[in-house]
Amino acid sequence: MPKPIMLASGIVEPGAGSPGAVVAFVAVNFGLGGSRLFKVAGPTTAPLVEELPGATTVDMGLFNRELEQELQPTVDAIKALGGTAAITRPTSDWVCRQVRDYLKKHEGVDID
Repeated sequence: MPKPIMLASGIVEPGAGSPGAVVAFVAVNFGLGGSRLFKVAGPTTAPLVEELPGATTVDMGLFNRELEQELQPTVDAIKALGGTAAITRPTSDWVCRQVRDYLKKHEGVDID
C-alpha cells in the first residue's frame, strides 16, 4: 500500500487571535504508478492539499525556502498583535493525514 512521506514542513501555531498556518511537502510512491508530490498549505484549521506537477524537482532547499517565505507573514502578524510565534515542524502524522484524507475524498484512493 502506498505510504506518504513528509519531505519538508513548517507550522506556525495560532496565537494572539490570529489563526496559525502550515506549509508542507509530501511524497507518495505508488510503485509502478510512479510517485506523486503534494503541497499542504493554508490555515491550520483547514489546510488545502494540492498535487504538484509530475515534473516537479524534489529540491529540499527550495521547499524549505518556500515554506519559510509563505509562513513568515503569519509569524509577523502574530507578533504585531503582541503574541509570540515561530516556525516549527508539524508532526508527520498530522500532515500525512491531510494527504490521506484528500486522496480518499477526491480519488477514492486509500494509502497507508
